[in-house]
Amino acid sequence: MPIATCYQLRFSNRETQTRRTLWGELCRYFQRYIPAGATVMDIGAGYCEFINAIRARKKYAVDINPDTPKFAASGVTVLSTSALTIPKRFNGTIDRIFLSNFLEHLKSKEEVLAVLTRAHQLLTTAGKLLILQPNIDLVRERYWDFFDHTVALNTKSLTEGLAITGFAVEEFTERFLPYTTKSFLPTSPILVRFYLMLPERLRPFAGQSFIVARKR
Repeated sequence: MPIATCYQLRFSNRETQTRRTLWGELCRYFQRYIPAGATVMDIGAGYCEFINAIRARKKYAVDINPDTPKFAASGVTVLSTSALTIPKRFNGTIDRIFLSNFLEHLKSKEEVLAVLTRAHQLLTTAGKLLILQPNIDLVRERYWDFFDHTVALNTKSLTEGLAITGFAVEEFTERFLPYTTKSFLPTSPILVRFYLMLPERLRPFAGQSFIVARKR
Protein backbone atom coordinates (compact mmCIF):
# COMPACT_ATOMS: atom_id res chain seq x y z
CA MET A 1 0.00 0.00 0.00
CA PRO A 2 1.45 3.44 -0.92
CA ILE A 3 2.40 5.44 2.18
CA ALA A 4 0.18 8.39 1.24
CA THR A 5 -2.85 6.11 0.92
CA CYS A 6 -2.10 4.47 4.26
CA TYR A 7 -2.16 7.78 6.14
CA GLN A 8 -5.17 9.10 4.25
CA LEU A 9 -7.12 6.03 5.38
CA ARG A 10 -5.81 6.18 8.95
CA PHE A 11 -6.59 9.83 9.75
CA SER A 12 -9.75 11.73 8.84
CA ASN A 13 -9.59 15.46 8.09
CA ARG A 14 -10.87 16.14 11.60
CA GLU A 15 -8.22 13.89 13.17
CA THR A 16 -5.50 15.56 11.09
CA GLN A 17 -6.55 18.95 12.47
CA THR A 18 -6.70 17.56 16.01
CA ARG A 19 -3.21 16.13 15.64
CA ARG A 20 -1.91 19.50 14.47
CA THR A 21 -3.37 21.20 17.56
CA LEU A 22 -1.98 18.56 19.92
CA TRP A 23 1.47 18.80 18.34
CA GLY A 24 1.45 22.53 18.92
CA GLU A 25 1.17 21.80 22.63
CA LEU A 26 3.70 18.96 22.53
CA CYS A 27 6.22 21.29 20.92
CA ARG A 28 5.93 23.60 23.92
CA TYR A 29 7.46 20.69 25.82
CA PHE A 30 10.00 19.64 23.17
CA GLN A 31 11.20 23.22 22.72
CA ARG A 32 13.35 22.87 25.85
CA TYR A 33 15.60 20.52 23.86
CA ILE A 34 15.88 22.81 20.80
CA PRO A 35 18.17 25.87 21.06
CA ALA A 36 16.87 28.96 19.25
CA GLY A 37 19.79 28.94 16.81
CA ALA A 38 19.63 25.22 16.07
CA THR A 39 19.32 23.44 12.74
CA VAL A 40 16.64 20.78 13.15
CA MET A 41 15.83 17.81 10.93
CA ASP A 42 12.56 15.87 11.29
CA ILE A 43 13.05 12.44 9.71
CA GLY A 44 9.75 10.80 8.83
CA ALA A 45 8.07 14.19 9.07
CA GLY A 46 4.72 13.04 7.69
CA TYR A 47 2.27 15.93 7.85
CA CYS A 48 4.96 18.20 9.42
CA GLU A 49 3.15 18.69 12.75
CA PHE A 50 6.43 18.80 14.71
CA ILE A 51 8.68 20.68 12.32
CA ASN A 52 6.05 23.35 11.59
CA ALA A 53 5.48 24.09 15.28
CA ILE A 54 9.02 23.93 16.66
CA ARG A 55 11.13 27.11 16.73
CA ALA A 56 14.59 26.83 15.15
CA ARG A 57 16.96 28.73 12.85
CA LYS A 58 16.80 26.13 10.05
CA LYS A 59 14.21 23.38 9.66
CA TYR A 60 14.23 20.33 7.39
CA ALA A 61 11.46 17.79 6.86
CA VAL A 62 12.51 14.41 5.45
CA ASP A 63 9.89 12.01 4.10
CA ILE A 64 9.12 9.87 1.05
CA ASN A 65 5.41 10.62 1.43
CA PRO A 66 4.44 12.74 -1.63
CA ASP A 67 1.92 14.62 0.53
CA THR A 68 4.58 16.00 2.91
CA PRO A 69 5.40 19.14 0.83
CA LYS A 70 1.70 20.08 0.89
CA PHE A 71 1.77 20.37 4.69
CA ALA A 72 5.18 22.02 5.21
CA ALA A 73 4.97 25.58 6.52
CA SER A 74 6.95 28.48 5.14
CA GLY A 75 10.55 28.21 6.31
CA VAL A 76 10.59 24.40 6.25
CA THR A 77 12.75 22.78 3.56
CA VAL A 78 11.37 19.42 2.45
CA LEU A 79 13.74 16.65 1.37
CA SER A 80 11.68 14.07 -0.53
CA THR A 81 14.00 11.18 0.16
CA SER A 82 14.40 8.25 2.54
CA ALA A 83 16.36 8.53 5.76
CA LEU A 84 19.18 6.49 4.24
CA THR A 85 19.60 8.65 1.13
CA ILE A 86 19.80 12.10 2.74
CA PRO A 87 22.57 13.85 0.77
CA LYS A 88 26.04 13.71 2.32
CA ARG A 89 26.31 17.50 2.17
CA PHE A 90 24.22 17.56 5.36
CA ASN A 91 26.76 15.47 7.30
CA GLY A 92 27.87 17.22 10.49
CA THR A 93 25.46 20.15 10.03
CA ILE A 94 22.36 19.15 12.03
CA ASP A 95 22.07 20.13 15.71
CA ARG A 96 18.93 18.16 16.52
CA ILE A 97 17.25 15.23 14.76
CA PHE A 98 13.70 14.27 15.65
CA LEU A 99 12.27 10.79 14.98
CA SER A 100 8.61 10.37 15.86
CA ASN A 101 6.82 7.05 15.38
CA PHE A 102 9.26 6.18 12.63
CA LEU A 103 11.56 3.29 13.55
CA GLU A 104 8.71 0.77 13.92
CA HIS A 105 7.92 1.22 10.20
CA LEU A 106 11.34 0.10 8.99
CA LYS A 107 11.92 -3.29 7.38
CA SER A 108 14.26 -4.81 9.97
CA LYS A 109 16.46 -4.24 13.01
CA GLU A 110 19.37 -3.89 10.58
CA GLU A 111 17.59 -0.98 8.91
CA VAL A 112 16.95 0.60 12.33
CA LEU A 113 20.70 0.49 12.97
CA ALA A 114 21.36 1.96 9.52
CA VAL A 115 19.02 4.89 10.21
CA LEU A 116 20.57 5.53 13.63
CA THR A 117 24.03 5.41 12.04
CA ARG A 118 22.92 7.90 9.38
CA ALA A 119 21.57 10.19 12.10
CA HIS A 120 24.94 10.02 13.87
CA GLN A 121 26.68 11.11 10.65
CA LEU A 122 24.29 14.02 10.14
CA LEU A 123 24.64 15.47 13.64
CA THR A 124 27.19 18.06 14.70
CA THR A 125 29.72 17.12 17.38
CA ALA A 126 27.36 18.34 20.11
CA GLY A 127 24.25 17.13 18.28
CA LYS A 128 21.39 15.22 19.88
CA LEU A 129 18.79 12.74 18.70
CA LEU A 130 15.23 13.01 20.04
CA ILE A 131 13.04 9.92 19.63
CA LEU A 132 9.33 9.52 20.33
CA GLN A 133 8.61 5.83 19.95
CA PRO A 134 5.94 3.20 20.66
CA ASN A 135 7.21 0.77 23.29
CA ILE A 136 6.06 -2.83 22.86
CA ASP A 137 6.57 -3.50 26.58
CA LEU A 138 3.78 -1.01 27.28
CA VAL A 139 1.30 -1.71 24.47
CA ARG A 140 2.02 -5.42 23.88
CA GLU A 141 -0.20 -6.92 21.15
CA ARG A 142 -1.69 -3.49 20.31
CA TYR A 143 1.69 -2.67 18.76
CA TRP A 144 0.46 -4.57 15.70
CA ASP A 145 -2.83 -2.66 15.34
CA PHE A 146 -1.26 -0.67 12.51
CA PHE A 147 -0.61 -2.48 9.24
CA ASP A 148 2.73 -0.78 8.62
CA HIS A 149 4.34 -1.64 11.98
CA THR A 150 7.07 -4.15 11.25
CA VAL A 151 9.84 -3.74 13.88
CA ALA A 152 9.18 -4.21 17.60
CA LEU A 153 11.27 -2.09 19.98
CA ASN A 154 11.29 -1.75 23.76
CA THR A 155 13.36 0.15 26.30
CA LYS A 156 16.31 -2.26 26.34
CA SER A 157 16.50 -2.90 22.59
CA LEU A 158 16.32 0.78 21.66
CA THR A 159 18.91 1.72 24.30
CA GLU A 160 21.22 -1.00 23.00
CA GLY A 161 20.71 0.08 19.39
CA LEU A 162 21.66 3.64 20.28
CA ALA A 163 24.81 2.47 22.06
CA ILE A 164 25.81 0.31 19.08
CA THR A 165 25.54 3.31 16.75
CA GLY A 166 27.56 5.73 18.88
CA PHE A 167 24.96 7.45 21.06
CA ALA A 168 24.80 7.96 24.82
CA VAL A 169 21.30 8.15 26.29
CA GLU A 170 20.82 11.29 28.39
CA GLU A 171 17.10 10.86 29.15
CA PHE A 172 14.73 7.94 28.78
CA THR A 173 11.12 8.54 29.77
CA GLU A 174 9.52 5.14 29.36
CA ARG A 175 5.92 6.24 30.05
CA PHE A 176 5.72 9.46 28.05
CA LEU A 177 2.46 9.55 26.04
CA PRO A 178 -0.47 7.32 25.08
CA TYR A 179 0.17 4.96 22.19
CA THR A 180 -1.79 6.93 19.57
CA THR A 181 -3.87 10.08 19.10
CA LYS A 182 -6.78 7.66 18.75
CA SER A 183 -6.31 6.73 22.43
CA PHE A 184 -8.72 7.86 25.11
CA LEU A 185 -6.26 10.40 26.52
CA PRO A 186 -5.09 13.07 25.89
CA THR A 187 -7.71 14.72 23.69
CA SER A 188 -6.93 18.44 24.00
CA PRO A 189 -3.90 20.72 24.45
CA ILE A 190 -4.89 21.33 28.08
CA LEU A 191 -4.98 17.60 28.75
CA VAL A 192 -1.63 17.14 27.01
CA ARG A 193 -0.09 19.76 29.30
CA PHE A 194 -1.66 18.19 32.39
CA TYR A 195 -0.63 14.68 31.29
CA LEU A 196 3.03 15.69 30.92
CA MET A 197 2.94 17.29 34.38
CA LEU A 198 1.98 13.97 35.97
CA PRO A 199 4.72 11.77 37.48
CA GLU A 200 5.66 9.18 34.88
CA ARG A 201 4.28 6.25 36.92
CA LEU A 202 0.83 7.91 37.09
CA ARG A 203 0.34 8.51 33.36
CA PRO A 204 -2.64 6.40 32.23
CA PHE A 205 -2.62 4.54 28.92
CA ALA A 206 1.07 5.35 28.36
CA GLY A 207 2.38 3.53 25.30
CA GLN A 208 5.14 5.73 23.90
CA SER A 209 8.60 6.44 25.24
CA PHE A 210 10.73 9.56 24.75
CA ILE A 211 14.50 9.39 24.46
CA VAL A 212 17.19 12.07 24.27
CA ALA A 213 20.56 10.75 23.11
CA ARG A 214 23.75 12.69 22.49
CA LYS A 215 26.38 11.90 19.93
CA ARG A 216 29.46 10.25 21.43
